[in-house]
Amino acid sequence: MTLNECLEFCKICQNRHVDFKTGLVCSLTNEKPQFEDSCGDFLKDEKEAERKLKMKLDAAGNARSQNGSLNPKKNMNYGIFLTIAGILLLVFISLLFGIIVTFGGISFYIRGKQQEKILAENKKLNEKINKNVT
Repeated sequence: MTLNECLEFCKICQNRHVDFKTGLVCSLTNEKPQFEDSCGDFLKDEKEAERKLKMKLDAAGNARSQNGSLNPKKNMNYGIFLTIAGILLLVFISLLFGIIVTFGGISFYIRGKQQEKILAENKKLNEKINKNVT
């Protein structure tokens, strides 16, 4: 184990002690941890372990999710809900925008067709007028 991996145990051990010169040390040996797989003197400090876990859970995520719950399942469900709601809103807004544009386009097309008809009728009228004048 590396020193950092060993210190993860020491941070939640009742035998921990902070030496201002060397940092976190064992209160039994006054030295940095030197064990390989496990420490025979390890006594878990439940309150400290819970506090460290809460701090890690609080720090998870990004700034937008900082006010979330400490319950990961609740956060995941809320995240899924927000993601689906966001996608539906995006589709709905895009669909609405598409419908508005489509109906706008249809109305312009109908107007153009009606104007063509009016111009055709006006052309016929002008042709009749020109025949009668000459």
